[in-house]
Amino acid sequence: MNKILRFALALTNIVIGYVHIDGDCIVIGVRPHRRLQRRCPSCGCLCEYYDCRPTPRRWRALDLAQSKCYLEYNAVRVNCPDHGVHVESVPWARHKARFTRSFEDRVAWMAVHCTISAVADECRIEWHSVGDICARVYADLRCACGSARFEGVRRIGIDETAIKKGHRYLMVVVDHDRGCLIWAAEGWSKDVLNRFLDEMTREQRRAIEVVTADGCRWIKQLVKRRCPNAKWVMDPFHVICWMNDALDAVRREEWQVAKKAAGDVRPKRNRPGRPTKGDETPEATKSLTAASKAIKGSRFALVKGQESLTDSQRAKLGELKKAGSHLFKAWELKEDLRPCSRQQAPRRLQSCSQSGCTGQPTAG
Repeated sequence: MNKILRFALALTNIVIGYVHIDGDCIVIGVRPHRRLQRRCPSCGCLCEYYDCRPTPRRWRALDLAQSKCYLEYNAVRVNCPDHGVHVESVPWARHKARFTRSFEDRVAWMAVHCTISAVADECRIEWHSVGDICARVYADLRCACGSARFEGVRRIGIDETAIKKGHRYLMVVVDHDRGCLIWAAEGWSKDVLNRFLDEMTREQRRAIEVVTADGCRWIKQLVKRRCPNAKWVMDPFHVICWMNDALDAVRREEWQVAKKAAGDVRPKRNRPGRPTKGDETPEATKSLTAASKAIKGSRFALVKGQESLTDSQRAKLGELKKAGSHLFKAWELKEDLRPCSRQQAPRRLQSCSQSGCTGQPTAG
């Protein structure tokens, strides 16, 4: 029975003492091998006994069938000469965790593919515990890999994304060749980016060939100083975004001009009520009013790519072209810029930008 439980729960270097049912939960009494007891969780050294709780601690393990499972052990506190007083380390759980390693690994894997609320419902834990678990798993992987996770990185993208409420940002760094996130930290400043570069070795920084980012000058200056062999490339995503903003500004200006022109030629009536035979709106006023409405409703047609337009949006652009509007000429300039931004980027960067890895963080 003990062998089956150790195999099912992926437990190593432990001794199972007892198993009993507590309500709707299964409780398994365990203890580490004698050589692993009273070890400091920071350095792993054998330490002196300090004190002990009157009741044993419990760690949530993977479920057995449909029942919750807990590991129970009366862990003691030890006094490490270098790190002070801490609860002794146990082989089945990370430091300061109330869940086993296998349980936390499963939660962290699910958090990559599901929402936090879905993970919390499936694993039957509180939603705020999911974030703490992911932080511990990430810290464990980061400590195990160190700077080795940056090996082979040649082309990176740097960008920020808003988190929570207010002006709070998260800086992210992606690997264009692999199409994955390699580093993230809260904040958006030189200090945050320097933290990322400090984690890389000098050889790894020199191996970086291309860095894509937005138009922040401090990023360009910092990359030039810390990564001497890297070429700074404007992120195509931001270039198109700025072009769309400029196009929308032209649209608003054109609409204001057309609206004012329609108002200037509209006849002024001296009496209220329905218009009589001589008070009808002239055809020139109707055409100018229709033109202003067409410009006002063309926002989504202008910002879309030519290959993604619907039939009604193509018709709106056709009306603007027929009228000889400056707005249609601005839209043509935007469409000419899109292939230019792809051609200027290296081949691998071009494929990554088409798949969404342009420095803008993705979900997951």
